[in-house]
Amino acid sequence: MAITASVTRGFTYATGVEPSAANLNELGEPTVTVATPIAIGNGGTNATTASAARTNLGLGTIATQAANNVAVTGGAVSGTALTVQSFDVAGAPAATLGRIIHVTNGDGGNECMAIGDGSYFRVIAMGSTIST
Repeated sequence: MAITASVTRGFTYATGVEPSAANLNELGEPTVTVATPIAIGNGGTNATTASAARTNLGLGTIATQAANNVAVTGGAVSGTALTVQSFDVAGAPAATLGRIIHVTNGDGGNECMAIGDGSYFRVIAMGSTIST
């Protein structure tokens, strides 16, 4: 498969053709574009935009999220243990609605789990085992 790169001044070089130093000096700072997307089977994405590349590679919206700011808005987490963040009362974060935290001294000085109601963290009683 031959890949052709076009330069803004109109020069076209096929893969494997060595341009001369004189030609390169005439180009200045060229913008190179690939005329045909490289197929996935050849190591490419078969796309001309980043968005299309993500689609072609089967990447969802999580692919563009920063590792320190991920929002999971669907699906399920299964087969893995989740660890809840632990704080003392003085270091507890904002009580975002639905946020669950472990508090080392949040229930009269005893440890507890708490859930945010949008304004405050509410203690989730611990001690009893679950039952139906």
